[in-house]
Amino acid sequence: MDTLTRFELKKIIRRKSFIAGLVFLVGMTILMAMLLITGQQTTGRDSKFLYGLEAIQLEREYNRQLAGPLTPERVAETIKLHQDIRKDPRYIDETGEISIENYAKYDVKYEQLYSLIRPVYYPPGEFDFYIIDRMNPSDGMHYYQKRMERVDEYLNTEEGFGPYSAEEKAYYAQKNESIPVPFQVEYVSGWQQVFENLPSVFLVTALVIAILLAPMFAGEYQSQADAIILTSRHGHNKLIAAKLKASLIVSLGLLAVALTVYTLLLLIVFGFDGGNASVQIINLQSPVPYTVLQTYGWVVGLGSLACLLVGVVTLWLSSRMSSPFKVIVVAGALVIVPLLLPDMDSNRYVIHLMNLLPLNMFDGFSKVTGYEVLHLANWFIPEYKLMAGYCIIAIAVLLPVTSRTFKNHQIR
Repeated sequence: MDTLTRFELKKIIRRKSFIAGLVFLVGMTILMAMLLITGQQTTGRDSKFLYGLEAIQLEREYNRQLAGPLTPERVAETIKLHQDIRKDPRYIDETGEISIENYAKYDVKYEQLYSLIRPVYYPPGEFDFYIIDRMNPSDGMHYYQKRMERVDEYLNTEEGFGPYSAEEKAYYAQKNESIPVPFQVEYVSGWQQVFENLPSVFLVTALVIAILLAPMFAGEYQSQADAIILTSRHGHNKLIAAKLKASLIVSLGLLAVALTVYTLLLLIVFGFDGGNASVQIINLQSPVPYTVLQTYGWVVGLGSLACLLVGVVTLWLSSRMSSPFKVIVVAGALVIVPLLLPDMDSNRYVIHLMNLLPLNMFDGFSKVTGYEVLHLANWFIPEYKLMAGYCIIAIAVLLPVTSRTFKNHQIR
């Protein structure tokens, strides 16, 4: 790192706003993790509800015992096991149903497998919690064919971007066929919880980045130090480059802190298991052939690029505005205002354009595991890859534009 970059980095870090922003960011990430931890609930062995750490420990114990490939044979065996438990005279109460106590003792431990079986056999557009009770165990041998039928039904509905064109249906059929089967079942609750509040982590991080970078150029205008900078030996080139590099380093550092604190806290409590599981264990209908860990990489990459884009847009605004406060207001509005907009049900390309706003890129899990694709001629570009490419291009364009704007502004 060169001397000028270190100097600009120290200027940012020594501000009271940096310490306050860092404390706020860490505090919010811890809070978001703790809300997920304390919100856990499951049925204990004595049929009473367990909450928080106790619920997490029991679910981890149950689901670790279920780890392994979800073969059609295993699906059939699970259906038969469930029906045997439900019909066993020892477990049935006077109403002819399994008693709550026996459900808690013998049946609830298989709930992860049941949750993967039920949605595949639901009637279209319906939810039937008791469908496994009425199935023939041999139906489980067609598990993956039935899943493809559910995918096909989804592609023919008005959900998401549907109904999809024949070419898009063929594209997603091919994508689903490329998914390795049988799915690898593991205890994935830790990663599932990580994905839950990641959009909020990125949102808070982006806002903190915007606040800290707002004075980078506008602060120089306000203090009238811009004249000194631009008339100095390295003011037109090296110093501006140092400001941009320091800003990116700070942005990356804040992202690293927020993601590390949030992810590690949840995984330490829930367990690190599940990284090698198929992402379909979390989102059964997902068309991507990724493991949970690979999906996390894409989600973190997309959200981080969106945060960096917010930072670079803030720098560009800072190079054009004379007040850091104005920069914060405008940058904050660009991030938050889309939250207040109603859902877009209009032209499909308008929706794609709206999804290029940073806020809509923070929810990377739904983008990576969803059925959103940009179809141009014979090209099919999954929306999450389009978003990532857009961020990289926008950042690459805005950085030199910001440098040139500050360099060429009129000194007062």
